[in-house]
Amino acid sequence: MRLRSCAAISIALLLMLILLSGCVYIPGELTGISLLPIVQTFEASPAVIKDGEHSTLSWSVTGASKVYIDNNIGNVAIKGSIPVSPGVTTYYCLTASNSSGNTTARTQVIVNGSALPQPKQPVIQYFYADKNYINPGEGVTFNWSTTETTLVTLEPGGPVITQGSKTVYPYVTSDYILSASNSYSIVQNKLTITVNTPGSYQTGTEKVAILSAIPEETGSLFKNNAVYTVQEAACAGDTSLNLASRAFLSFNITGIPPNATIDEAILDLSNYSQTGNANYAGTSMVSGMGALEIYFYPYGGLSNLDIMAYNRPGTLIKSGNITSYPMSPWQLDVKTSATGENVIQNLVMTGQTRCQFRVQFFTSTNWDMQSDMLCFDDAKLIIKYKVP
Repeated sequence: MRLRSCAAISIALLLMLILLSGCVYIPGELTGISLLPIVQTFEASPAVIKDGEHSTLSWSVTGASKVYIDNNIGNVAIKGSIPVSPGVTTYYCLTASNSSGNTTARTQVIVNGSALPQPKQPVIQYFYADKNYINPGEGVTFNWSTTETTLVTLEPGGPVITQGSKTVYPYVTSDYILSASNSYSIVQNKLTITVNTPGSYQTGTEKVAILSAIPEETGSLFKNNAVYTVQEAACAGDTSLNLASRAFLSFNITGIPPNATIDEAILDLSNYSQTGNANYAGTSMVSGMGALEIYFYPYGGLSNLDIMAYNRPGTLIKSGNITSYPMSPWQLDVKTSATGENVIQNLVMTGQTRCQFRVQFFTSTNWDMQSDMLCFDDAKLIIKYKVP
């Protein structure tokens, strides 16, 4: 009994010593102890993107007085999300702070490949003509609308606005092509305007004669020193031997009554063919051919082409000194001469059967030892006239 009492007293004394030493944890007595912030989550979703796509950073922090994310994001709430779109693989660092210090966490957005915005192809929303079959010289109006374009052209013609209309007056059947382009692509639509081509027809009180060059009377004359050689092709320019050639065109005007009043006369060279590089100015290596000149010149037939036909002065047509060629369409006003003389009216009034032209370059040859020719076998003379 005495032993038990002593043991109890010893245990009680030991407990008092422990308590006095302060080595026992008693709940509620942690005053003066601070904890660091806890980053519960910090992640990127999706973690892998392509250039131009987005990822979302999400985070949740406890015990922080301040939360900061680098890479120009800055201070954020203790819990939240934000979209990011880095151009290259990027690490994002989150720093959570309080009075005890900082806690950091890091996540990564991997940029893999490229997802650049798809370039937009130009679009022709519509392209139509108010009529597809006309008489020569009659107006036809095109209408069009395009989107996603930086350049729109209507050929023959040139640049036009992205949405609009244009009226043309073709004398021969022609293809008209609308092209819409941007830095990515080009799209085209084509319309064919068919021009009725009887020899002569009437539009109201006005008549139109469409005359083709007479093959048996149309050709060219080559000059080789004092030797002149006739060729059946109506070509102006020079040969590979640097021999000059002049073209001669002949049209039968007997179908136009002598009492007719000529309202308009067009020499249509649109269906020309070309060999080599006949041009006005030339290059740094090769001289140009100079102006293309067109003269009224009555020569008769091919058998009459000689030194006189080649060299004798003609009557320059109104638009007969051409420095920009070839053209499309290539339609020249030949009703009068360059000095205002009504040449075709006079031919008709005096009962002449032919209207003839000589086509030549100002410079005989450009000395490049290659053939440079413009040929006009398919030329047409279109005459509008009235008869009392």
